[in-house]
Formats: sequence, C-alpha cells, structure tokens
Amino acid sequence: MKPYRPRWSEFIRPYIKEFRRLSEDEQLHLMKLMLQSDKIETSQDKKNLNVTSKSSARIKTLEQLLDVAKVDLTKFFVEKYNINKWEVSAQIDGRMVTEELFQVKAQLLRNKSIEKRKRIINELHQDFVNHSPKAIKRTHKDGSHLLEVNIFDLHFGKLCWNGETGEDYDTKIASERFHLAIDDLIHKSKPFSIDKILFPVGNDFFNSDRKENTTSNNTPQDEDLRWMKTFRNGRRLIVEGIEKLMQVADVEVVVVQGNHDFERSYYLGDSLQAWFRNNKNVTINNDATPRKYFKYGQNLIGLTHGNNEKIADLPLLMASEKKELWSDTKFHEWHIGHFHHKKQIKFQTIDEQKGCVIRFMRSLSGTDAWHNLKGYVQNVQSAESFIWHKSEGMVCHQFFNL
Repeated sequence: MKPYRPRWSEFIRPYIKEFRRLSEDEQLHLMKLMLQSDKIETSQDKKNLNVTSKSSARIKTLEQLLDVAKVDLTKFFVEKYNINKWEVSAQIDGRMVTEELFQVKAQLLRNKSIEKRKRIINELHQDFVNHSPKAIKRTHKDGSHLLEVNIFDLHFGKLCWNGETGEDYDTKIASERFHLAIDDLIHKSKPFSIDKILFPVGNDFFNSDRKENTTSNNTPQDEDLRWMKTFRNGRRLIVEGIEKLMQVADVEVVVVQGNHDFERSYYLGDSLQAWFRNNKNVTINNDATPRKYFKYGQNLIGLTHGNNEKIADLPLLMASEKKELWSDTKFHEWHIGHFHHKKQIKFQTIDEQKGCVIRFMRSLSGTDAWHNLKGYVQNVQSAESFIWHKSEGMVCHQFFNL
C-alpha cells in the first residue's frame, strides 16, 4: 500500500521545503509538537457545561480533559462523555511515522445542591461581616435565679389564611409574636436577681424540614417562603432573641429537635455555634441526643419535644439517664411541646421530694388548615417563662398570652 502523499498548496510549500531540511530527529520533534495540541473548546448554559479537546496526543482520558480545562467538580458533575481515537502518519526521510490523536468530549451538569449550600454559607458569612455579636463584661454574678424562656412550636414558615382558618399567620407575624414574647417575659423577670438564662430552641421552631415543604416525616405543609429564605430569616430571629436575653444574663441555648424540623433545627444549632463561637455570654448545646437536661442548683429540668417518648416513662428516663443529677437535686421537671396545649402531670415517688412534674408548653403559632379542619382551634396562643431559685425550686411561672 502506497503511503498517502498530500498535495501541498503553493502557500504551504516553502514551509514544507524548510521542514525537510531539518534532521530526522528535528522533524520528529516538530511533528510531535504540532500534534500535541491542548486546545479546548467549551460552551455553557444555565444547566450544562460542554468541554471538548479537538485533537490531541496528550489529552487521552476524561480526567486529563477536566484537569486541562480546569473544571470545578464542586459545581459540576459528569453526565456523559466519549473518547475518539485515530492515527496520523507522515513520511520522514523515507520512513513512515505514525502518531495517535484523541478527541475527548464531556457533558457536565450543574450541581444545584452544592450551589444552594454555598449560597447559604455566603449569606451567613455576609451576616457575620455585617453584624458581630459583642460580648458583655459583667461586673458581678451574684444572682440566685434562673430565667427559663420557652417559645415552643412557633412553626416559623407556616402560612395560614384568615378566610380558611380564621386567622392570618406567616413569617412576619411569627417574628412579631416572637419579639413581643421575649420583650414581655424579660420585663416580667426584672424583680428577680437573674444570673443565668435557659433558652430552649427548636421544638418545631421551623414548620417544615425539607425543600419540598414537608415535615421530617414528609407530611406536606403550607409554607410562606422558599426554604432557604425561611431558614435564613429564622436563624436571624433566634439570634435577635438570644442577643436580647444576653443583656440580662449569660444564656444557655439548648436545641431540642422536633417532629417538623428534626434536621433543620440541628443545622440551626450548628450555625448558632458558629455565630456565637467567640462570645462567652452564650453557650450552645446542640448535642445529637433527643433529650437534654439542665441543672441549676437543686433543680433538674428535662427538655424533649414529646412526640417520641411515652409521657409516663419520662420520670424514670430522667432518673435512669441522669442518676447522679437526679440524686443531687430536689426539684425535677420535664418541659415538652408538640401538643400545643397547657397541661401538667405530677408524678410522685415514696419520697415526695424525688417526684417529677411534666409540663406541656403552649404555642404562639397560628391555626393552619389541617388543625382548623379537625376542629383544634380552642388552644390559647401563649409563651411561658419560669423563674427558678437555686435552692427553693420554681418561684414564679409567667405567661405572654395573645
């Protein structure tokens, strides 16, 4: 088979003539340089990124293509690709020289979940830049009372329409109720010498858990905003509440995951830890355990949402999980949400001092379509606070009622 002899144009012939004057090694080297092109073509739209190496002896694999094209694999993932290969031959000093050339094509899709996560992180970072909480240097800490502020089951993000449920409720209304409750309960605590504040958060603070506007168990919800905006505005609201409370005393924030916001409340706690990481006035308890405990003097307070455990089992759970704290304290209480109504159960042992009280917290949340349909519309909308004395137990129970 005769070798292929190209017909060179008059324009190119002077270059061919000079090429043939080179030595064989120089011709081989120059030919390889010409074939080893790393030219990359890219095109991009809202969804796809297309990357192609036209013809190369060096770019032979998908990994090499992505590396040369400097594709950010945190933003894109490969949907499909293909590799073409062919041979190019040339006669140098009567000897046929053959080189392999490759064409690599790749189609990539945007990684939307990573982009959304980065957007949230960027927004959080921007908030950090614009507002940095300042620690308060307290000259004395001789108080003898704990202020516990409970704003349970706010269901931030829920949307209710007056024409369907009898009242309007959205994130703006929820924010107004939250601040009114915080301000009122702080004002009512002024007669007491407060040296510590317990502030449980979570407990269905968010109305939904997933971007599809469903709860942790995938129950659909009527939502006011897109999930990213709901999370950001909700986190801001909690930060504002903590910063108000820390003007009174140092704050212990305890994250209690609910059945509506099991995952989202954990993310909230994590972002609060980042927000107050350099602030000695605020401590965040975001442990993964569903039940949290807080000891203040002779008082042991248990916190859980109330949707998992049997109510009658809670006193024994406290005594079993925190044996030393139970025996070291005189007053024991569980504070739970979930049911949106006021109720109190008192369990007694042979030694009355080792008994336990279970309190159900009310909610400030509006009535949604489902609860209205079922007739659950008589509950008083309320937030509560408790004043605990180190040795005398609970000395005051206060309400903010709408």
